[in-house]
Amino acid sequence: MEIEIDEALMRSDLVFIDVRSPGEFAESSIPGSVNIPLFDNREHRRLGIVYHRQGEHQARREALNIVAPRLPALVDNITDTCGDRIPLLYCRRGGMRSLSLYQVLSLTGITVLRLKQGYKAYRRYVRKRLSDYNLKSRLVVLHGLTGVGKTTLIKELEHNDIPVIDLEGIARHRGSVFGAVGPDSPRSQKDFDALLLYELDCIKDEPYIIVEGEGRKIGNVYLPKFLVEAMQEGHQLLLEAPLKTRVDRIMEAYNPDMLTGRELNELKAALESLRRRLGNKKVDILMGLLDKEDYREVARILCVEYYDHYYSDSRPESADFDYRIDATDLAEAAKSVEEIISGLSNNS
Repeated sequence: MEIEIDEALMRSDLVFIDVRSPGEFAESSIPGSVNIPLFDNREHRRLGIVYHRQGEHQARREALNIVAPRLPALVDNITDTCGDRIPLLYCRRGGMRSLSLYQVLSLTGITVLRLKQGYKAYRRYVRKRLSDYNLKSRLVVLHGLTGVGKTTLIKELEHNDIPVIDLEGIARHRGSVFGAVGPDSPRSQKDFDALLLYELDCIKDEPYIIVEGEGRKIGNVYLPKFLVEAMQEGHQLLLEAPLKTRVDRIMEAYNPDMLTGRELNELKAALESLRRRLGNKKVDILMGLLDKEDYREVARILCVEYYDHYYSDSRPESADFDYRIDATDLAEAAKSVEEIISGLSNNS
């Protein structure tokens, strides 16, 4: 039996089982779904080649040869994962992968559903929801120079049950030229949209939501138009902290003692991209400091000569803010933000 995405998302008795390859799942998925793939990445690529070179019939024969020996284990995995809930299978378009496993599970007497038109139906659903989204909450937008502690403060507020949306966390990108440096790959637009919609729906009844101030993009993902406009119309809050504190927090965030070779290369590539703005001489100095592992001085110079200059909208003298908070002590700053939210809610 097939089920539409709208109905599926309303039910609490389902477990979304993504039967696509691990690579497809990593690129985009339905939040909360479990990946139990019929084929691994190599097998999926191989079947695609067979399909294009030898046709659908031969590709199906190859697929059967691959998956037949592992069917009992797949069935056990799905039943163990779902427990007393119903598995809802989906693949890319609601095609043969989900259908074949659906038939096997049905033959064994297991109650099972398929998502009509698969992940593509979910993607259409997300895009339509975001294009028509009616955001009733008012945003409180955190601003501040690089290293002031915006992301840490958001996590502290979330821990204290204050409604927040960590946009950079969802994007897995710190929102600057060095934003992609780190162990996790930035999220795709599809996954970002899905997780953003999920977060919005979780706190849709809150009068105020805290977000970090962002432009139209975070890394390579775009924010929906309604959210950008809501940021512009929201309450603007500036966080301030001394340069030394900001450098300390940058060092903590990037943790140079734990840098891998790949991450160090990413740092150097990011510095290379700044030659037009900073000039060859300055970038060469920064490269030398990196080679000497003087990461603190690199962070200090970048704050003073790059971030504080080019991200001038967060400078204390450059814009009107509704609130200003000393973020030297982030625990105290969190209390101040909570008091602001409480006051706004009471006034409303």
